[in-house]
Amino acid sequence: MKRQGLFFIILWLAAAGSIFAQRGTIQGVVTHDQNLPLSQANVQVLSPKKVGTITDNSGFFKLSNLEFGTYEIEFRFVGFQTQKISVVLNESVKEINVAMSIASYFTEEVVVSAIRARQNAPFTQVTRSKEEVERIFQGQDAAFLLEELSPSIVSYSESGTSFSNYGGFLLRGMDQTRINITLNGVPLNDMIDQGVFFSNFTDFGNSIESVQIQRGVGTSSNGTSSYAGSINFESLSLMDSTASGEIQLTGGSFGTRRASAEVKTGLLDNNTAFYARYAHMLSDGFRDNMSTNSRSFFFSGAWFGKKQMLKFTGFKGLSANGLGWEPEARDSINKNPRFNQFSPNDRDNFGQWMTQLQHTYEFNRSWSMVNTVYYSGAGGDFPFGDNDPESEEFMQINYPLYNDHVGVMSNVRGSFFNDLAVFRGGVHANTFRRRNLEQIVPNFDAPYYSDRSQKDELSAFGKFSSRFDKVEIFADVQVRAVRLDLIPDEDFLGFAAQIPTREWVFFNPKAGASYHFNDQFHVYGSFGRTGREPRRFDILGSTQINSINLPLIQNLNNVSPEFVNNFEAGTRFTNRFVSLQFNGFFMQFENEIAPIGEFIAEGFVQQYKNMESSYRAGLELDYNIEFLPTMRLRGGATWMNARISSFVDDNTGEQFNNVSPILTPTWNVQTTLEGDLPYGVTLGLRTRYLSETFMELTNNPELVVPSSFVTDLRLLWRFYGDHSLSVQLNNLLNVTYFTYGMPVDPDFSGNMVPGFFVQPPRHIYATLRLVF
Repeated sequence: MKRQGLFFIILWLAAAGSIFAQRGTIQGVVTHDQNLPLSQANVQVLSPKKVGTITDNSGFFKLSNLEFGTYEIEFRFVGFQTQKISVVLNESVKEINVAMSIASYFTEEVVVSAIRARQNAPFTQVTRSKEEVERIFQGQDAAFLLEELSPSIVSYSESGTSFSNYGGFLLRGMDQTRINITLNGVPLNDMIDQGVFFSNFTDFGNSIESVQIQRGVGTSSNGTSSYAGSINFESLSLMDSTASGEIQLTGGSFGTRRASAEVKTGLLDNNTAFYARYAHMLSDGFRDNMSTNSRSFFFSGAWFGKKQMLKFTGFKGLSANGLGWEPEARDSINKNPRFNQFSPNDRDNFGQWMTQLQHTYEFNRSWSMVNTVYYSGAGGDFPFGDNDPESEEFMQINYPLYNDHVGVMSNVRGSFFNDLAVFRGGVHANTFRRRNLEQIVPNFDAPYYSDRSQKDELSAFGKFSSRFDKVEIFADVQVRAVRLDLIPDEDFLGFAAQIPTREWVFFNPKAGASYHFNDQFHVYGSFGRTGREPRRFDILGSTQINSINLPLIQNLNNVSPEFVNNFEAGTRFTNRFVSLQFNGFFMQFENEIAPIGEFIAEGFVQQYKNMESSYRAGLELDYNIEFLPTMRLRGGATWMNARISSFVDDNTGEQFNNVSPILTPTWNVQTTLEGDLPYGVTLGLRTRYLSETFMELTNNPELVVPSSFVTDLRLLWRFYGDHSLSVQLNNLLNVTYFTYGMPVDPDFSGNMVPGFFVQPPRHIYATLRLVF
């Protein structure tokens, strides 16, 4: 506490001192046709200090705490020509007014407009810009990046660091298999397992223009069900980019090294633009034998016409990770916090890639269409070994898998009455094919097991929104048809077997309304319902189809789809100094899929079955406050009450009533205090608090993840234009803490004890960013 107190004293004194420096404010109004205000336009200082803001509903913007000098400022908005102007600041307040013209060439933001919620839509969401992402990005896994951008997200890492290797995140206590994740509207989720593994394509945050995080059912999207929420990434804008190059170098604790290089051409004379980035990252990890060696490449190129745009986007990532997917018992952690029971030979080699080609055409100012074709895939080796009980020799089994995913989609946007009414619609068709194998190392050419899975999907949605004076209404409906075929390895089974095709049709309606008291303050409410089909693992209860689980797989009613009815209500308030969103939510679940069945005969996996009824309800706060010209406070807080009405444990026959779902904290609070110091230095202090959570559904008080309070310190120095040096000291108070856990049986005695992925003690990273 003394260290924190000293930090606050230094920060306040430095900030107070900086107030008396020669600084001023650039402010004004952005307008468009007939001198009408343009709200939500991006205002970005390009040099010498990179800061930004957006215009409010009256078109007003304000850039505070700028040292006297000359600034190049960029103004951007969808469908309008980007403007760059030079402003000399030599007085306390410099007033400028900017009139923006309709773009003579097509812009890129329309690509994601079909699936994203509008700024004032009656759904709980945050949209973060490239500038907000850059402020906190050092190369960390996307899960840890998202945790800082939105309330109600908890991330974890199997290796104990935020730099790649395997990990994940939960939104409102639900993992990423229940979250719809897209890039430019194209699904990133594995359609069969329904998850996203960001470790397969690292350094992703460097290639993002913006990200929208919707909590709850939200608006219709493409791909897997938005059961807990949806996350839509938008790739970097090419048309508005300037010709430049960039190098990033990161080094820090646990042998972490990262290097990335990018190049942007800007808009060329032939109306084309290109972007490419390559990154290589190495880390030993905090836990033993959990190093990572990852490479990633991201590319995009586009041609811009007056009425149309053709854009190609693609990435490829390859990672070799030491494995440690089993949490460790607390006794083992107490003896050696870095302990990992897995062998150093258990090291995967896995990759993921995506290509997408999008053609956008503007029929007129009111109507536009985006057509997309995409191909993505993943594949590699996943070995696991142990000593043979008879020979005592080390033996490994490899569990490779290969995915191929092909899809087409078409989205249309139309507006009426000068944008007071807007229609968005879309159709999406895709097929996803999977091959699962098992091989005894090193006999890679002779797998003893091979099955196939195929999943086909056809979906369509329509959205309508309209503004009547102070009231804005929204309606959205999606129909989604899914077919899943599981094809067993009959040679492995020893007999012919037929597994019936599983087919589901989901009808997903959403509706809501907003009331605008004025340009700064509005309230909203909405209802949404969506259904989600079981994962492959939910059906199999295993990684393979064998004679033991085959009867379960052949039973189409063994695991049914789950549904959620979601109510959201909240308020948003924004002015020049405060951005605030406060909301409440109630999510009522029907047939929620959970591990409550019997343990399968071959060992350690519990069958997944449906629970009749459960709910999650809570309050969320997202805020950004500038309470001094040089100081900002931002963060989020969640209070949640989640309960399962009742379920029967098939292993014991015991019924449990009014229990809490796993890994669902009552409190999740994070706060960041930032202060601007002289000479381009920004100092920030981030705190995170998570309350205690249960590891398993019977709510055994001995099997919990304890509460945690963690403090991080961040320093950012901007120098010579766009160059910067970022230093982050994590876990400043050097506490032992966990964000994920599950019961484990380390000595195979049948006695379950708490197991954790331990997070690291105090550690440091530094990133040098050079822009040319």
